Amino acid sequence: MVVWAIASEERTIDDVVLFADALELTMPVLYDEGGVVHQDYVTQSEVPSAAYPEEWIVGTDGVIVYHAANYDHDAVVDVIERELGGR
Repeated sequence: MVVWAIASEERTIDDVVLFADALELTMPVLYDEGGVVHQDYVTQSEVPSAAYPEEWIVGTDGVIVYHAANYDHDAVVDVIERELGGR
């Protein structure tokens, strides 16, 4: 499993670096210049949203299996376990 954060195009790259450093993030934080990645995923979502932050889980087959604008720990764990075959 790989976890990435994708930063909003509404921030500068300097803001993103400062934010990631302040939170001592150990996962890669990608910068979505122009919102290209966000727009690609929004168009694939059953319920398009411009809310931030959002959680997206892409399944082992490359298809979106989870999307939410409100973090739900149990739902996220369930989807990850299902995708990883119950491991």
